[in-house]
Amino acid sequence: MAHSVFEVDTFIEVPPTTVRDFLSSLNNHMQIHPLIIQIQQMETTDRPDGLKVDHYRIRDRMKLGPFTIQFTYRVEMSIKPTGEIVSDAYQSPGIHLQNTTWCMTEGNGTRLRELVEIYAPGLLIQTVHQNGLEAHKKMFAKLKKVLEDAYIPA
Repeated sequence: MAHSVFEVDTFIEVPPTTVRDFLSSLNNHMQIHPLIIQIQQMETTDRPDGLKVDHYRIRDRMKLGPFTIQFTYRVEMSIKPTGEIVSDAYQSPGIHLQNTTWCMTEGNGTRLRELVEIYAPGLLIQTVHQNGLEAHKKMFAKLKKVLEDAYIPA
């Protein structure tokens, strides 16, 4: 199993709670994630430590050279008591993306930072890394536009 990491960082001129509330519902990602074509929330469970975990089934579409492929994977998402959004995506064959997202106050807005750790078979790690990084850069740019265009200060 190979391992890779990428980070994405941006500033959004809305409060951290607005950003966190939007991102913590994976259903909102249909508006911002360039690969997602379907999201189905399956259930919500409670871990022994009391943390709520939302379980989803996601369908993505991705170009690989001249081909477009679709694939389905499962995601478990939770919000830690310290505010970080944590998700684990599991996809065949043996691909696991662990994503931690921080929404930190900066000036009049939010410093949004994401760390994605990828575990995948060696032959797939570069493709998963490149496609994931490109998709998440686009996702952050779209998130910034969607939230800043819709935000009306109190």
